[in-house]
Formats: sequence, C-alpha cells, structure tokens
Amino acid sequence: MSDTSALANKKALTNWPSSRLLECAEAHPHDIELLAFILGELGRRDVEVAQSAARRVSQLLNRAESGAAENPTAAAIERDGRLEHLRARLEATEQRLREAESRAAAAERALATEALPARSNGLLRRVHLAETAPAWLVDAARRAFRLRFHPDRFADPAMKSRAEETFKEAEEVFRQITTSHGG
Repeated sequence: MSDTSALANKKALTNWPSSRLLECAEAHPHDIELLAFILGELGRRDVEVAQSAARRVSQLLNRAESGAAENPTAAAIERDGRLEHLRARLEATEQRLREAESRAAAAERALATEALPARSNGLLRRVHLAETAPAWLVDAARRAFRLRFHPDRFADPAMKSRAEETFKEAEEVFRQITTSHGG
C-alpha cells in the first residue's frame, strides 16, 4: 500500500506494523495531523518496537509543532507549496483520464465500424472457428464474442443496435454449432 493512499485512509494505518508507521512518520515529518494520528496508534500498542517508534514520532511531532509555531510564514509557504504540488498532480491525472476516455471512445467507434464476419461463408467461419474445433474452444469463442459485442458495453444508440444485431447473430451461430456437435 502506498503512503499517499494510506494518508487518505487513516484506518488502513492501524493495520501497519510499528516499523512501517515510523517510516511513514519520517517520510512526512511536517504533517502534524498525521504524526499525531501515528503517535496515538503507536501508544495503543504494547510492544517495545511500538514504544520506541512512539518516542521517535513524538520527537518528530514536537519538532513539527515548534517549527510551525516559530515560523508561521515558512509553514504557510510550505503548505502552499504542497497544495500547488497536489494541484499539479491532480491536473496531470485529469489529463491522463481525458486521454484515456478519448482512446476508449476512438476504440468504441472503430469497433462499431468494424466489418462483421461475412454472411456468405459457413457458420464456423463467421465466428472464426474451424470445422474440427473442440467444444471447449467453441465455448471460449462464445465467451469472447459475448464480451466483445454485448450491447450493454455501448452507450451510443447506433453502436448499441449494431452490437445487438451482431450479438444475436453470433448467439444463433453458436447455438447451431453446439447442437451440431451434439451438446
């Protein structure tokens, strides 16, 4: 588990070993709220490692509190810097999300315009199977077609209707193949 996800979910910190909590505290020596939480968590534990870690976290907490009290301007500047860093990370994440959504939309459009298997060929050719395909391969191909052409995957009504048509046709082909195999 990463430190950033643990910071967002402090309940997860309660499951961490004492040494890992100390590492997290040392990685965030200026986060007074986090240090206080870790100190409280270590105080609830009855092992020597936790008591030793609690002493070190207490030192970090005292240093952080005295630093914030001595120089509130520097603390505010540091806090603003951290906020700016988080904003930049959020913006980069949003940009990656927009790019992923764009790629997904392009892939969905490409899938909608993809040529369906030709109707003039035999049943097995339309679902990309050989005449001697074993039953397990027929089942695997059926699952793959269901995943790829299931109408619920598409938001656009035109693509959804095309997927429904393809899905129904493939299901009919697979039903015929299954009955011809004797299953």
